Amino acid sequence: MHNQTNKYSLSVGTLIAAAALTFGAANALSADTLTVIPTMGTDTSNEGRAITSDGLFVVGLSGTANGFLYSVANNTVIQPNAVGMVPSIATGVGYRTDGGQQQLVIDGWTGSGQADWMTSDGGLTWGAKRRNTSFNTAYQPPTANSLGAAPGSDAFYTTFRTTDKHNLYVNKGSGTWNGSTAPTFTTSVKGISADNGVINGVSATGRGVGQRAANNYMLDYNGTGTPTPNNFNGLNGTIAGQAFSVSANGNTIFGQSPITVGGTTFYGYKATMSGTTETSIGALPLFGNEAGSVSLQVPYGASADGVWAVGMDYRGLEKAVVWNTSDANPANWVPFDLTDLAAADGVLGSYTRLSRAYSVGEDGLGDLVITGIGVNGGATSAFVMTIPMSEVPEPGTLSLLALGLFGLLALRRRK
Repeated sequence: MHNQTNKYSLSVGTLIAAAALTFGAANALSADTLTVIPTMGTDTSNEGRAITSDGLFVVGLSGTANGFLYSVANNTVIQPNAVGMVPSIATGVGYRTDGGQQQLVIDGWTGSGQADWMTSDGGLTWGAKRRNTSFNTAYQPPTANSLGAAPGSDAFYTTFRTTDKHNLYVNKGSGTWNGSTAPTFTTSVKGISADNGVINGVSATGRGVGQRAANNYMLDYNGTGTPTPNNFNGLNGTIAGQAFSVSANGNTIFGQSPITVGGTTFYGYKATMSGTTETSIGALPLFGNEAGSVSLQVPYGASADGVWAVGMDYRGLEKAVVWNTSDANPANWVPFDLTDLAAADGVLGSYTRLSRAYSVGEDGLGDLVITGIGVNGGATSAFVMTIPMSEVPEPGTLSLLALGLFGLLALRRRK
C-alpha cells in the first residue's frame, strides 16, 4: 500500500507540473519578428491598414497621399498602378478567384474617387482600371479592413460612407477582371438622413458592421440596391455600441459598448450571430489598468475565423493588443500587449511603442501576422509582427488536463 501511495503521489506531482506548464503556455505568446514597413520615396511616416488572410500582403498609407502594397515575404513596397491610376490611400485587401485564377484585390481611393486594383502576380502587372469618380471627396473609407473577399469566389465587397455620415455603402464587385476588362461593380446604399453612422469593416459575405446613432449596426448586401439593416445588443443588454470588425463568414463581430445601461465608457466585446440573430456576446479581457479614455478597447481587426481580434487598449496611452478568444468560455480569453511581447523577445528594435493593431492574418504555419502602427523615432511607422502559435496548446488539451488533475485529486481525498 505504501508503494502504491508513492506511485500515486508521483503521478499527481507530474500532472500538476504538466498542467502548470500547459496553462502557462496558453497564456504566453512570443514575438518572433517585428518588421518596419518601408515608406515610399521621401515620406517619413506610414500606416499598415489591412493584411491578407494569409499574412502575405499589407496595404496602407505612406506619407499623406500614397497608398501602398507591401510584400511581407520580400520586404518590398509597391504602388499599385492600373493604367496610370494610383491610390492616395489603400484600406482593404483580399483574394478572389476568377476563372480558376487567384487574384489579389486592393480597395482604396485616388485623388478623384473610390477605386480597386487587381494583380495576379504579386504586383508585377495590374488589371484594368476600376474606379467610381462620382464617389470623390464627399465620401470616405473606413480606417481599416474596407474589403471582404475569399478565394473560391469571384465576389468581393467594399464599404464607405458619405462624409456627412448620412449614407452608408456596402458594394459588390464580381465577374471577369483582366488586363482589358474591369469587373462589374454594384453599389448598395442605406440612407440614414435622420442619424449619423459609419461602417467600419466588411465580411467576405457582404456584411458590413459599424454604428448608427450610437448603436451597434450591421448592413447585409442583398443585391437590391439597399442593404438589409439590423441592430444587435452590446454588453449592457441594449443596442448601444459600435462594431469595428467582422470574421470572413460574417458570423463573428468585434466591437465596443458600455457595460452598464446609460454608461459612457466603452469596453470591447465579441458577439456571435446566426443569420441576423445574436447568439452570444462576451467582454474582451482587460489588463486591469485601463484608464484615461471613454474608449478603453477598440478591436479594429478580426482574423478570418473570428478567433483572434487586434486593436487598441487604452492605459494612459494607446497600446496595440491582440485578444485570444479561442476558448468557448469568455472568462478564459486572454489579452496580449504587442509592445511588451516585442520587448520581452528583444525584437522591438527602433520602436518605442506599438500603438494600434489594425488587421491580422494567419500564415501557412498557423502563426499570426499582424499589421498596424507604432511610434518609431518620433514618427508614426507601419509594422508587421509575426507571432508563432507552435507553443500554444488547443483549449481542449487544457480541459482534459484539468479534468484529469481534478479527478486524481478527488480520488486522493477519498483515500
